[in-house]
Amino acid sequence: MAENFYQRLIDKYEPMTEAAFLTLVAVRKPIKSEDIPAKIAELTHNKLQLGLGTLFTNLHAMTKDYLMTERVDENDVHTYEITGSGESVLVAERDRLRLLSGIIEAEQL
Repeated sequence: MAENFYQRLIDKYEPMTEAAFLTLVAVRKPIKSEDIPAKIAELTHNKLQLGLGTLFTNLHAMTKDYLMTERVDENDVHTYEITGSGESVLVAERDRLRLLSGIIEAEQL
């Protein structure tokens, strides 16, 4: 049953948008919502940025789909962290991107 659940999530998110991919990578360790844009800038060497609307849409959807957890402390600080389901979706997307990268190399693009 768990395998079926993971596959449904993978099917829903694959192929993953850049915004969704970067959001999931950013929350692989617990991170406050206010720190996520800087983490994404760091990951992309300041080449990609997410608008706050896109970021919070992804955070909301992925929390709802159990790809990450959200904790809110007494100061209303939101902290996000990837779940096992989120890691499964991220691994599936990694494998898909590796396939595409292999095609690029093989075709000398």
